[in-house]
Amino acid sequence: MRGLSPNRSTIGREFVKPRVHFFGGQGIGWALDEDLAQARSALEPGIEVGTFAASSIVLSAWWPPLVRMGRRALGKKTILCFADNPPAFYLTVPGFDEAAARVDLWIARSEEALDQFRELGLPVALAPYTVDAKIFHPLTDGARNDVRAELGLAPEDFVVGNFHRDSLGSDLSLPKVQKGPDLFVDIVEQALERIPHLKVLLAGPRRHWLRRELAARGIPFVFRGEVVDGDDYRVNILDRRVLNRLYGALDAVVISSRWEGGPYSVLESIFAGRPVISTRVGTSGDLLGGWLFDFSSEAVKLLELIEAGGGHFDGIRDGAMRSHSASALGSALAAVIKSTPRQAPGFWEQGESFFWSVMSRAHPSFRGCLGLHKGVSDAMGLVRERKPDGRHVIAAAVSIAEAQR
Repeated sequence: MRGLSPNRSTIGREFVKPRVHFFGGQGIGWALDEDLAQARSALEPGIEVGTFAASSIVLSAWWPPLVRMGRRALGKKTILCFADNPPAFYLTVPGFDEAAARVDLWIARSEEALDQFRELGLPVALAPYTVDAKIFHPLTDGARNDVRAELGLAPEDFVVGNFHRDSLGSDLSLPKVQKGPDLFVDIVEQALERIPHLKVLLAGPRRHWLRRELAARGIPFVFRGEVVDGDDYRVNILDRRVLNRLYGALDAVVISSRWEGGPYSVLESIFAGRPVISTRVGTSGDLLGGWLFDFSSEAVKLLELIEAGGGHFDGIRDGAMRSHSASALGSALAAVIKSTPRQAPGFWEQGESFFWSVMSRAHPSFRGCLGLHKGVSDAMGLVRERKPDGRHVIAAAVSIAEAQR
């Protein structure tokens, strides 16, 4: 990492405590903001949170804001960056090779992402996702029945669903390929033939495509939200306590994503005490074991098993509450942060950082390129040309590129 050894300009200006600036949120209370909120809450004593200019360490929720900030504003700071998606997806996104040239340490959130960063030769550490166990917890039988009654669900209904965005923000008539709503609707259509009392529960913003597709196929569903023809992104974002109550109404959560950094929904489901099945993505692959599926027919069999009373997830929940607790996240972050430099930026460094951060927002010409990481640039070229080279990360990236196309 940059600046691990003190130089003449920093000797005598060491902080007793490392000072970190949390960066790159969206300000809407959704996944990236939750990443930063959970990280702040999990910080161990002895680590300070500071302003951008006065902090020697920047922890970003994702990499695009770092590229937009640029070389001049970032200066000599140590840059840590959460992986909000697996690196295979990043290889399909312009600018990743520039971010890779400047990020000092990537923070993977799953074993899948950890392995992919290593295949690319990028510095990486693992810090798990977590959710607030005071918010996401099992409901009592009475509370669960009350929620289902409020939603118009019958006691005999076998209710499946998820609370992902399934429609593209740029065109709400198209599915969000990452979340696999096409796979989800195939699963529930097949499952309905085996479980006639199946019903789908949807909630959250940008559920337009899936609502239309379920209606077109005659699959019964309930949407908990305000029906808006246009973008409902801010209208239908739900408070997490409301989300926990909605999880309580489900008999099974179905995660059909093609790639994920998390998703948070797997932890929210597990902490809420609900059965969950998932494709082999991100955190799901770390936690769910035999409840993972590759094909819709496998997912249907898992739903039949849950409907028959075989969905026992207590052991999975106990394990997740240990491995993905706030204390586990805090310990992982502390190990990373306390190994980075503790020198305070000097007066002139702070002034330059503040000035260039303002100017970079004013116009891109003030940013300064971060450079390019040759290894990552070469990998991105292989993905563009659809030329797998034996690395799993390249093969996964090619699959993602094909799915997006």
